[in-house]
Amino acid sequence: MKRRLQGIFRILVIGMSMLFATQTVNAAMSKQERAAKIKLARAAYGTSMMAETITKAYLYAGNKVGVRQATQELQVSLKTFQEKFNILDESIGDPKSKNLLLFMKMSFDELRDITKQPYSLDNAQIALDLSATITEGAVFVANDIKKSMNYKDKNTLNGARVHLESIAKYYMAYQAGIKDDNTIKLMKETVDIASNTIDSFAKDPRNTVAMNQRMNKVQRLWGVVYKFYLDIDKGGLPFIVYKTTRDLNKNIRLYSKDMSKVIKGKVSK
Repeated sequence: MKRRLQGIFRILVIGMSMLFATQTVNAAMSKQERAAKIKLARAAYGTSMMAETITKAYLYAGNKVGVRQATQELQVSLKTFQEKFNILDESIGDPKSKNLLLFMKMSFDELRDITKQPYSLDNAQIALDLSATITEGAVFVANDIKKSMNYKDKNTLNGARVHLESIAKYYMAYQAGIKDDNTIKLMKETVDIASNTIDSFAKDPRNTVAMNQRMNKVQRLWGVVYKFYLDIDKGGLPFIVYKTTRDLNKNIRLYSKDMSKVIKGKVSK
């Protein structure tokens, strides 16, 4: 009986060892797959941001505000969109997602063609619609990827910087003459989302001292300039809006980069 129990115990030990070994391999594979999906989600958000930046830059350059900066930003964004889109196109095989990517690419091609034409109010309105279409598709793809890996960390991989580009886009659109209620509505909604995101970043318990200092700087700037954004109907400050949204975006990008290091365990508190 004792020998039999020893034999059963030995079998259990061997079985547990095999299970542990299998789980270790699966965990390694899962980690690789997760990293690949995170890369794809970032690329999706990247296409969204580039679409918003392209339209913003087209509006600014066309209305002779920050022409040098906007023209340079436009060219870089057109190239970057294509690079990030290629990552998605080469890696996503699901037929429904592929079809959505095709629609995004068609919209981008049309948007790129618009930017090569002389600026006009009609072209500006078309560009606004195209960037909204691309952004909607890109965010859908990103969210779908996050759902597939049960990604729930709201302070990472969230496309926060897209909202700041949208703010500058809507502001300049209104100044350019697209003075409909929808532009004001979208601006206020986007400002609200950006405000909540900045607040969430600032309160994240994972922040290092340097990250808290950066977010304090962001909050101080945001506390002043968000009022300019909400006064879209009063206008008069297009270059200030352009510059402040770029400054905010730069700091959010650096904050997100540091957060990635914290998550990977490369930065101490």
